[in-house]
Amino acid sequence: MEIHRKTVGTVLELSFSEWRDRCEPLEDEMAFRNLNKVAAGGLVLAGALGFVACGGGSNAGGSTASAPTPSATPMQVSLGDAPADWIMAFGMTVNSITLTNSAGATVNVMPASAATEMMQLMATVQPVSTLSVPQGTYTQAKVTVSSVSMGYMDPVSHAYTQKTMAGPFTATVPFSPSMTVGTAPAALNFDMNMASSVTIDGSGNVTFSPAMTAAMATVSGTSANPWQGGMQHQVGSVSSISGSTFTMGSMMGLPSATFTTNGNTQFPATGLPGMNMMTSGMMVAVDASLQADGTYLAQRVEYMGVGSTGGMGGGLITSITGNPPTQLTLAANAGQGGGMMASSIAGNLIISLPATVPYSIDTDGVNLTGLPFAPSFDAGSLVKGQRVNVVSATGMMSGSGGMGGGMTGTLGTLTASQVQLEPQALHGTVSAYTAGGSLTTFTLNLPSDSAFTTLTGVTTVQVYQQAGTQAMGTTAVANGADVQARGLLFYDAGTYKLVVGWLAAH
Repeated sequence: MEIHRKTVGTVLELSFSEWRDRCEPLEDEMAFRNLNKVAAGGLVLAGALGFVACGGGSNAGGSTASAPTPSATPMQVSLGDAPADWIMAFGMTVNSITLTNSAGATVNVMPASAATEMMQLMATVQPVSTLSVPQGTYTQAKVTVSSVSMGYMDPVSHAYTQKTMAGPFTATVPFSPSMTVGTAPAALNFDMNMASSVTIDGSGNVTFSPAMTAAMATVSGTSANPWQGGMQHQVGSVSSISGSTFTMGSMMGLPSATFTTNGNTQFPATGLPGMNMMTSGMMVAVDASLQADGTYLAQRVEYMGVGSTGGMGGGLITSITGNPPTQLTLAANAGQGGGMMASSIAGNLIISLPATVPYSIDTDGVNLTGLPFAPSFDAGSLVKGQRVNVVSATGMMSGSGGMGGGMTGTLGTLTASQVQLEPQALHGTVSAYTAGGSLTTFTLNLPSDSAFTTLTGVTTVQVYQQAGTQAMGTTAVANGADVQARGLLFYDAGTYKLVVGWLAAH
């Protein structure tokens, strides 16, 4: 396969005088500059790139020479997290990601900034951009982020504390070996090492210097696996509908995306049996796969049960009031709809629980069959440390308090219309590993500074690994292995039990 390494950046290095000498005359220098800007903007447009060229000197045959630009290939750019165990929520805005090629030219792969929350991305990644990138060899990336809002368990006081940092902060990510963008769609996955990026001293002073690695993978085209160019349970609000396609806006991750549906697209929730019942403003969760032409094919579209007047907030349960429970407090790490903003991340979100509120489980990607216990999630098995999404038909009522300077503010209150148990990840070392047929079990020993341990008092979690569990960065799990285990966390017979859908090396 031939890789074109000459970039548009090389063509754009021509001065006006050089262009005038080599090309047909332009009326003035401003015309050249305008053409230059148009060509530069074309670097990040979806689809094949055009030509930045001009007529050359005539040869004996009277033909003209042109300088071709490289072809472009669809790419999904995603971000994930290796954890800092004492942090519970970490929101930030990704402002720019630029790739540098072997000729020294740069390509911007973040046409628009995107908000994201890192702690919910342990052992997974979330797309922040999808576009077409010039084919060639790339040697490094530069990632700039800002507007950090984090919540953590203070290692001294053991109190939940909030911190904001304006930034900007920049990480340079070398590619070793260099990464080649060829003709096949690619997934570029950035992994932030949160433990190396965020530090806190004995006086409680927090510093942030982002440390990242990156890896490129071939896009599956048929899988929602986000490591391979898919997206899983991306929550957003439908903004437009046209035939078998719809566009969705999201507060976290990819700001806006258009999806195509077909006869194989699943619509599992009542209230949305198919595209003919979809309306603007509906809140949905989408699984999708990136196609060879750069579009997304929706594999699963789940209606969240609310429309444009509703809202959704998600996070880790930090406190429960009442028995049966009447109120929860969440360390917020997700949101959508009325009253929710990216700056809400890490704040305290109050959840009011009506007596009749339904409870459900997001089983997408996690196999709950063949277990030695009956996995359940209801008012009686709701416990601190679980990650939930709460949907409200009325949106969030505003709260009080601030986000900066270590103050703990209340974002507001959601009256729950539905409480759904969501996948989450825990980090630790493996012991008591027991393989058996289609189900493997082991004990996950949590680090001493784990926020989960501080919150719950629990130092170990029982893990159940199904045969279909996806492994990222590890081919086998054994005693002593340092892993991130991602799945659904249940509380059964007085014990925390994690049924995993993903395992990743730490």
